[in-house]
Amino acid sequence: MEDTEFLISFYIVKFLFSFCLPLCKQLQKVQIDLKKTIAIVENVVITLKAIRDNYKTEFSQIYINVKMAADNVGIELKKKRVISKQTLRDNPNLLDCSIEHYYCVTVFLPYVDYYLMQLTERFINHKAIFEGFNCIFQSESLMVEMEDIVAFQKLVEFYSSTIDQHSSIAELKMWRVKLVNEKIVFTSGLHALDVCDKEFYPNIHELLKIFCTLPVSTATPERCFSSLKRIKSYLRNSMTENRLNGLALLACHRSIQIMPDEVIDELSIQKNRKLDFVL
Repeated sequence: MEDTEFLISFYIVKFLFSFCLPLCKQLQKVQIDLKKTIAIVENVVITLKAIRDNYKTEFSQIYINVKMAADNVGIELKKKRVISKQTLRDNPNLLDCSIEHYYCVTVFLPYVDYYLMQLTERFINHKAIFEGFNCIFQSESLMVEMEDIVAFQKLVEFYSSTIDQHSSIAELKMWRVKLVNEKIVFTSGLHALDVCDKEFYPNIHELLKIFCTLPVSTATPERCFSSLKRIKSYLRNSMTENRLNGLALLACHRSIQIMPDEVIDELSIQKNRKLDFVL
């Protein structure tokens, strides 16, 4: 706690993570697709870039909070020793700068840049793939622009193993007519999948299934693993796969109510029993 760099880093992390808190909550939801995620991340990235451009004012407020916290516990803020050669940490040539400017250059700006880079690599880079999917959701005009056709063709080529490249453009044009005539505006990928007729638009339906199943985060698998830890204990380590799957589904989908009478009736008809459980 007496390390100035640790104290300032703590307040920087607290400040930056507050912008990604809504994003973290969204990523833990059960129903979230790539379309929603990219829109949320773009807002976060724009906000962080504005902070990066106005870094002096933003870090000045952080430094004031750090100074108040340090004064409350009797800690003197100091900057690191600057020498001619340093290999274990950053060693900028900031001999005559203030403590605030030193930690702004060595801690705040590198962390903001790293934060932006991670968000871009993890989410924004998928925007190129999403541009092809976005053609399926547009319902502003009957005509399909050439830019949309090019983006859609790249998407079809990417999933050429499951999509028919010859009829996909025709399906897209007919799909666009349906959306415009019926004035359909989609709120999510699942909504589009419910509206799409699999018999009439097989390629569009397949692309929507891919879109809805694209993994946005690892929250769902982690939730399943946590449930399995409670179910597959050392006392139940020899249970069969069917029983394990059933218990896992019951643990994950607690909103579905299972009536004891229904369970007894189901088990009683599976094989002959000495007692008649069916009432």
